[in-house]
Amino acid sequence: MAEIPSPETLEEKLLLDRLNRMEAGGAGYYAVQLHLSDLKSSNRKPHFVRLAARNFDVLINQHEATLFQMKNADLVLLCRNVPVNEVEIPVEKVRALFSEDPLTHVDETGLAEDRLSTWYDLSEQEDFRAFVRVVGHLALEAEEVAKREAAEQAAQQKSVGQPLTAQHLTALAQVLPRVPIDDLIREQLCLHIGANGPEGVLFREYFISIGELKKRIAPGVNLFSSIWLFQYLTEALDRVILANLAGRNFEKMNEPISLNLNIGTVLSRDFQNFHRAVSGHEENVVIEMQVIDIFSDVDAFTIARNMLQQNGYRVLVDGISPVSMQFFDPAVLQADFIKIGWGKEFENEESDDSKVAGLRRIIRDAGKESIILSRVDSEFAIQWGLNLGITRFQGFLMDRLIDAVRAQGRRARMKKDRAAAR
Repeated sequence: MAEIPSPETLEEKLLLDRLNRMEAGGAGYYAVQLHLSDLKSSNRKPHFVRLAARNFDVLINQHEATLFQMKNADLVLLCRNVPVNEVEIPVEKVRALFSEDPLTHVDETGLAEDRLSTWYDLSEQEDFRAFVRVVGHLALEAEEVAKREAAEQAAQQKSVGQPLTAQHLTALAQVLPRVPIDDLIREQLCLHIGANGPEGVLFREYFISIGELKKRIAPGVNLFSSIWLFQYLTEALDRVILANLAGRNFEKMNEPISLNLNIGTVLSRDFQNFHRAVSGHEENVVIEMQVIDIFSDVDAFTIARNMLQQNGYRVLVDGISPVSMQFFDPAVLQADFIKIGWGKEFENEESDDSKVAGLRRIIRDAGKESIILSRVDSEFAIQWGLNLGITRFQGFLMDRLIDAVRAQGRRARMKKDRAAAR
């Protein structure tokens, strides 16, 4: 059974303890609560909240300030003797990040209260007591949510296997190189689609089916129970698939291929061995890297990207959603391709001309030839992308489309051969 997180580990509880130790009405103290929990659900993703929190890094390093990340997605900044104008700078950067969300909109008359942030002067008894009540309420809510999550996790682990541990990881890393994986390698096409349908293959992505791999080497283990341990497992899988593909004849490959790799793998000796096997055909290999991996170490990504592009590979940034494109300019990553994940939620969204126009501008600035819409599973998704100027698509529907086109071509050839035989 999963262990219920101790309340002492919750940010809400840490903040409450800090306030309890502080003299009521502490001179020089004030707090700012950013109500990110009131953002639209599509904007309230954990990685978006982490991006928002990073805006306070400089302030925290230079002043006596602490940022607390609440379980409901709110951010609370506790300051002592920090100039207010210096706090306003990162707060406004957060507002800019979520500029498309109604929460951040400011009443131009100045009469309406700012919905994004609430400021508390903790030297004032009334503000201090009000803030303690707010934090106390957040702490109680967080504890209840943590208990529910622990119970759900326990139920999930019971159904899918025991949690992945470091010991499992060590054993799996030793077994993987000896496990035959040819039948576990899957392919998915990325197509260029025009007004009359498919016009060519951009690349064929190779990846290992994790579900099938789990059945083969770890049927009783929940490989997804720890995101960090799973990250190490994917690095071991990178080495396996690189070794597998290095044994293929790149001269005989009719279409470009793509591989989704960790940044650490790209900078490793294993990739250098793969590079020697590819020698002379680098332009036919696309290396994909996840945006979350990129943001965890932008400097390492820059080194990897430069190395790849200088050697003739093409670089693709994966894991970007149409919503996340509002938060940063993908063009600054200087990749050859940017992959945007399609989601079912867009089928149900009400028309928002300003959002669509904003996305179209971003696609135009990044270069529409570099944008790929992935996870495409419906004709609606294709039309949605085409309306935004996107012509590169990937997903199960693309595989079915190309199969249909090829089947039609075979039927046409057979009909022609029969006519010639008469």
